Amino acid sequence: MPEPKAILLDFYGTVVEEDEAPVSLACSEIAKSSSRALKLEEVTSFWWHTFGELCINSYGDTFQYEKELGQESLRRALRHFKIDTDSERITQLLSRYWDEYWGKPSIFPESRGVIVRIKDRGTPICLVSNIDNAVLDSALKYNGLSFDMIVTSEDCRSYKPRYEMFQKALSLLSLSNDEVLHVGDSLRADVRGAKCMKIPVLWINRKNGLIPQQSEQPDFIATDLTGIIEFFGW
Repeated sequence: MPEPKAILLDFYGTVVEEDEAPVSLACSEIAKSSSRALKLEEVTSFWWHTFGELCINSYGDTFQYEKELGQESLRRALRHFKIDTDSERITQLLSRYWDEYWGKPSIFPESRGVIVRIKDRGTPICLVSNIDNAVLDSALKYNGLSFDMIVTSEDCRSYKPRYEMFQKALSLLSLSNDEVLHVGDSLRADVRGAKCMKIPVLWINRKNGLIPQQSEQPDFIATDLTGIIEFFGW
């Protein structure tokens, strides 16, 4: 593709670490409360699947904050695994760790330098993140990061891979879909979402994962954000 006129940039898992500790801690409480030998992996897998489905179906008048969807996923896990325990205690546990971990994420080693290099070129960056505004504000301040343009799920009342967030980013940039590059780590949210909008996408594959045959195929693949610099000779 030609050199992009702007970058759409995912945040968690792409620029900063997406710490799964809040989910693991809450799911471990569910596993320990079970009267049978329930593995943590079973609960965590159910939570992530449920959370993803809830996000896709949360938009417009049905929109809920991401943290609320996380708590609802736990309640559904308790019902699914038939566990009779204090659901409010476990959801509040998730809420506390959610803000603590995702409000203060560690930045990946190369991220700051790549962002500075792109900005120094005069190439606009629009952050596009499935996150509640308060959590993202905390994470940006914690890492000393700032972006001229930010689009969140809370702003658009929808989540990637739906089109609303990508559409809003293009509108802010006054650019068309073939003039930008979306960069993100999630095959479901970033790659599928961008490709549905016919936006070229760079998949950040930090964990050397495989792409399922039925998944949308990214245009570019890199192990970290330096791929942006390498692909376009920046």
